[in-house]
Amino acid sequence: MTGLLRCLKCLATDPKPLENASKLPYSLSVSPEPEEPAAMPAQPENGGPRSCTFFMLSADFVLQFPGKSLPFFQEIRDKYTAEEPLVEVALDYADVVKGTHIETTLAVSHRWMQPDDPDPDGEQLKALKSFLNSPAGEKIERVWIDSACMPQDHPKGSRSAEDTASFKGMLKEVNRLYLGTTVLILLDLSYVSRFWTQFESWLAMQFAMPDGLKPAVGTKNERHHIVCIQNAAEQSELHEKMLIQSWATKTPEQAHAFLSKPDVTVTNQSDKDGQLPKIKALDATVQGAFGDISRSLEDTLVASEAAAARAEAELAAWEAENDAKAGEKNRFKVAAGQAASAVAAARMAKEGHARAISKEGEARAKDCPSDLLKLVEQLRSGTDRQQEEAAAALAVLAANNDNQVAIAMAGGIAPLVALA
Repeated sequence: MTGLLRCLKCLATDPKPLENASKLPYSLSVSPEPEEPAAMPAQPENGGPRSCTFFMLSADFVLQFPGKSLPFFQEIRDKYTAEEPLVEVALDYADVVKGTHIETTLAVSHRWMQPDDPDPDGEQLKALKSFLNSPAGEKIERVWIDSACMPQDHPKGSRSAEDTASFKGMLKEVNRLYLGTTVLILLDLSYVSRFWTQFESWLAMQFAMPDGLKPAVGTKNERHHIVCIQNAAEQSELHEKMLIQSWATKTPEQAHAFLSKPDVTVTNQSDKDGQLPKIKALDATVQGAFGDISRSLEDTLVASEAAAARAEAELAAWEAENDAKAGEKNRFKVAAGQAASAVAAARMAKEGHARAISKEGEARAKDCPSDLLKLVEQLRSGTDRQQEEAAAALAVLAANNDNQVAIAMAGGIAPLVALA
């Protein structure tokens, strides 16, 4: 196993990310604007056990806000009613894996500079506005940032029971935001010591495939942006490179192991305890989401075909009873035509989903040398001897920094970890 261990060490400690590419996901659809509620409740309505509804700020409100830093959620909700800055967005894992919200929604990953004030000098809001005004942020319509989009307990004990329940519900599912939107990382010198910020940056550098999470850095699925603030701005290129090298190619198992360490600090240990098990399960969660989409599309097609068959049978019965062909405006003829259109739409949706997955897989394969793909496949399904030989060959290839990223993109890290 010497070659395998060398390869693992090389991949885990110093991966070199590829240069930036387009950020769009494998299948992008712009979600419709959510309807504005008559009155903004403290607890958003969840769309079922698979969905979590988040409050978000309109990008226009953020850009036009005149203050030094954004207020907390309760102040925005209660005092800025005329502007209606808060919208509700329901997010499930189907949205995450399809990239539904990536083009129009921004999640901000940042560190609270003080326990009761995330942005005392306004540097974070300044960086956020600058990004929204840049070409990379011009299509962003909604912004999620924890202090302004989740009910806060400042001063301590002031948060209502209803707001507390809302906060806890969203906190449990916050990983969906960093996997399913564009992410702006506001990187300061202490960012890399905190649990939440490192967890968020790792999520931001992944994208979902039917077989689990894959590195997004250097692919067309890249969707994170790093802006160095405070003292980190003095050596921004160095700090940005270090963050990417730390997280771009980590598997869920590696991310879990790293974030579990005691030197990764968190204000509330219960947050860390609650999120760590989810990290290990993310591959299965993503795989399940793709499976749910495929089953839903298949169920829709089957149901529409059954409805079309019934409509055709009713049309045939009417024509037999009346010994005549139905006219174009005949209700049975119209119903049969509508049912046939529904079948065509369902079949198109199913085939489009399959094509999108296939194209993404092909694109990922093109980024990797064919010999490397063969080695990874041998590592996954070969005999014990073949796996040893593949691991040794990958260790040699991993001496080249670009190959390290290619191995990760080919899906080689997970089987290496399993063999170690």
